[in-house]
Amino acid sequence: MIRTILLLVSLFALGGCDWMPGKPNPDSKWREASETSDFAILYRQNCLGCHGIGQVVSGSIAMDNPTYLSVVPREVLLNVISNGVPSTAMPGFSAAVGGTLTGEQIEILTNGILAKKPAAQPSPLPPYAADPGDPARGATVFAASCASCHGNTGDGGEKAGSVINPAYLDLVSNQYLRTVVIAGRPDLGCPDFTARTPGKPLSNEEVADVTAWLISNRRNEFGKPHAPAQPPLP
Repeated sequence: MIRTILLLVSLFALGGCDWMPGKPNPDSKWREASETSDFAILYRQNCLGCHGIGQVVSGSIAMDNPTYLSVVPREVLLNVISNGVPSTAMPGFSAAVGGTLTGEQIEILTNGILAKKPAAQPSPLPPYAADPGDPARGATVFAASCASCHGNTGDGGEKAGSVINPAYLDLVSNQYLRTVVIAGRPDLGCPDFTARTPGKPLSNEEVADVTAWLISNRRNEFGKPHAPAQPPLP
């Protein structure tokens, strides 16, 4: 009898806690961050707080914005996730720059985001990146295409807030301003370049010009316009 009891105790000990009621679901067990290969989990843990998706609205452009996905090159998206964007709140996620994601996980994020790219795309698309245009012409474009929501001076209207607020302009890059001019923020009711003026998509030149006007509104801590960038010394 004693031998039987000892045998049963040994079997229970070898079985650990897996036999007990309340056994944890295998999916809830702790794993190394590098072991996660599910796009939804990776996006929720690393991207959703800043970039909304679906019904979730966040501070920056959503990664299911159809026009954004149509215009952004894959290599640009991969590089931004890997290395971040200097002087903005966008960090790099690769281990090489102090991030926590492996190269494989960054590929999973990139591919998962681009999987939402629509089959039908606006045409013709402005290039994702280009030099800023003329801010004086951009003021005219803004008045015709944006002022009805953001106010005549860009500092806010009845339908939308300021796009020249110094804190906002300090948080975003010049490329981000161009991207929003092209892709809009449909999650916030802001249309893309095809619908800012009904029946008249913004041209490449107009996109560049209104981006330049937005950039020209950057101010330093004393409220003065930023000095133009100086060419490097020979």
